[in-house]
Amino acid sequence: MRKIRSAAQIHRSYDYVVIGSGSAGSVVAGRLAEDRHRVLLIEAGPWDDSIFIKMPAALGVPLGSDKYNWFFNSDPEPYLNQRTILEARGRVLGGSSSINGMNWVRGNPRDYDHWGKDLPGWSYADVLPYFKKAETFSGVKSEYRGASGPMMVESCAADHPMYACFLKAGEQAGHLRVEDHNGFRQEGVHVTQRNVGKGLRWSTSRAYLHEGPDRPTLDVIVQSRVSRIELAGKRAARVHFTQEGQSYSVEIDCEVILCGGALNSPQLLMLSGVGNAQELAALGIKSTVDLPGVGLGLKDHTAAAIQYKITKDVSVAKDLSTIRRGLLGARWLLTRTGLGATNFFEVGAFIRTRDSEKIPNIQFEFLALLGELQHGAVQLGHGFQYYISLMRPKSSGRVWIASANPNAAPKFVFNHMQDPDDCEQLVQGVKATRNIISQPAWDELRGDEVTPGAGVRTDAEILAWLRDNASTNYHPCCSARMGFDDMSVTNEHGVVHNLDNLRVVDASIMPEIVSGNLNAPVIMIAEKISDHIRGRTPLSPESALYYRL
Repeated sequence: MRKIRSAAQIHRSYDYVVIGSGSAGSVVAGRLAEDRHRVLLIEAGPWDDSIFIKMPAALGVPLGSDKYNWFFNSDPEPYLNQRTILEARGRVLGGSSSINGMNWVRGNPRDYDHWGKDLPGWSYADVLPYFKKAETFSGVKSEYRGASGPMMVESCAADHPMYACFLKAGEQAGHLRVEDHNGFRQEGVHVTQRNVGKGLRWSTSRAYLHEGPDRPTLDVIVQSRVSRIELAGKRAARVHFTQEGQSYSVEIDCEVILCGGALNSPQLLMLSGVGNAQELAALGIKSTVDLPGVGLGLKDHTAAAIQYKITKDVSVAKDLSTIRRGLLGARWLLTRTGLGATNFFEVGAFIRTRDSEKIPNIQFEFLALLGELQHGAVQLGHGFQYYISLMRPKSSGRVWIASANPNAAPKFVFNHMQDPDDCEQLVQGVKATRNIISQPAWDELRGDEVTPGAGVRTDAEILAWLRDNASTNYHPCCSARMGFDDMSVTNEHGVVHNLDNLRVVDASIMPEIVSGNLNAPVIMIAEKISDHIRGRTPLSPESALYYRL
């Protein structure tokens, strides 16, 4: 890999130009370079060499820094009392995989069988071998897990007493203890898996760019913002970008692969003349491909935090005082062990809140403290929180642009809680959480409820609280989805409709949101489409059984 400091050093043309180095872009660029293709990877943010990116427990620092985070804000959300929602998106080598919570979740197998009904090659049997190809799992070996992939994945230690309370309370409430939620069965309480290896955050940039064999034909340039993709007929001819106020362009010999994510990728398509022709014309942008579905169908997991105080001084917060943070940091620097090597989300669960659901509709991500690890928050309290997320919301929003200025942030709205059934499921999720916390396992620690609070009891009160407090789980997707209907944007290989050599490979092309965090599924998508770009025969489907009701 050649680190390009100045755009003046790039070649006139490349076989492939990959735009965005996040959970998909680093995978695609690294895999294409294995075949000695000439690849240019363009990243808008800086290098990922910060110690706070490498150290898992420091996840709040890059997440709270505008050096590494785009800090996008939604338009006022009409069903959340007109609140704007902060959407964290990585702006650094490795993208959001360099600033996220590192939870390794594939989603439910049934999600992909649902995809496969309309998209050939995307059933669970088709995607399982690519999940396995991507990972080296340190846990128990099985037909579901990979053992030689670039992504290092480990099970959390979960050796704090509050993690034991979480698991036991879930069992007492009737939920099964699951040993591998990325294997045969997702539903139940579990010890979390995370993409951490050797005590380090194992982002896609670390896995596919920094580690492994050298890639001499791969050029990587950072702090360079793509302004548009120049199209000539049905082909992407050039990529235009700026670095330090200077404009540059590079010619394309084979393909452009757009990996900007569910907000930036639709934005760049529209800036390049791909989108709703009438809307683009109103902004003075010449339409090259009239695709009205660009930016539509935006989805995310609606989320909220249920918080409780505790009656004893045993939460993880006591280990995060200023002095103790210094000690854990020193230990991590010397040994890559201790609390510095955790992402704090060490246990979790997937549950069903009603019998009509065939797979879990609510996810719990648990923290053994009060407060936030993001936004640089340091005011941590003694307590715990269940962070609940709605897995398959029916509500959807859109991404659009308000001007032809490539430096303007994309406009977007999720329409969280627009659909009445989403509202019902979230209310059920709050009640199910309270039921679990009421179990005997929490009796010796459970203190007062902080949020929603003791005064919020009826369904109407819970719903009102959610409209005031629910937000995003930072999982935007589906805004340039694969498909063959009039509102789809890409085919089953990520190729933009009516174009020959422009692909989108990121969460935006998901045909439907999956039941869990998106990092691992996006890496799988990138691995799978990379094989197609390279002309490789797809990995053979694997008909592993999974839990069905």
